[in-house]
Amino acid sequence: MMKKKQILKLALSGLLIYSLAGCNSNDLGRDNEQEITDSSDRPDTEVREATIYLYNQGQVTAEVDADLIHKFEVNDSTMGYNLNIDLLDSSGNVTSTIVGDSGVIWENIGEFQIFGHVVVDSDDDSQLETDYLTWNSDTKKMHTDAFVRVTDADGVVLTGWGMEAEQNPTRYRILQQVSGTFKEKPDSGR
Repeated sequence: MMKKKQILKLALSGLLIYSLAGCNSNDLGRDNEQEITDSSDRPDTEVREATIYLYNQGQVTAEVDADLIHKFEVNDSTMGYNLNIDLLDSSGNVTSTIVGDSGVIWENIGEFQIFGHVVVDSDDDSQLETDYLTWNSDTKKMHTDAFVRVTDADGVVLTGWGMEAEQNPTRYRILQQVSGTFKEKPDSGR
């Protein structure tokens, strides 16, 4: 008889441990914090193959084409993926085209950050390459702290770390470790 009571107690203890081990915070009536965190990271809007326009004082400053756009109202930000951005002057003419893997638009401060394989082609056939670039629609300037490579229409290549430039990067300043490669002009027969 004593043995049956011990086996019964052991079986009930095992059953209790097994049932408690299967419980989680939702089973106990508590909110799951991970689920709440995940939902706050979700975009309010998602659009595929879209074009959006950025404005400054009623004037279009950029046309952004993206394969995917996520809008986050709480953070005042818009994420774009596989970007093609045309920067426009006050007459609406394209002065530069920027392509990049992804980017974030901060609408309240008028700033656009572009990440990954960033290439800027200007209307004078110069090209800027970097991994990260920030463009401000108010100042119409771009800058980066990353490595840059600038190639002009004549094939002159300048490289270095960090850069500040006008919206059309024909005027720029490389900030550190500047080096360059210049093509020799052909001899005019003298």
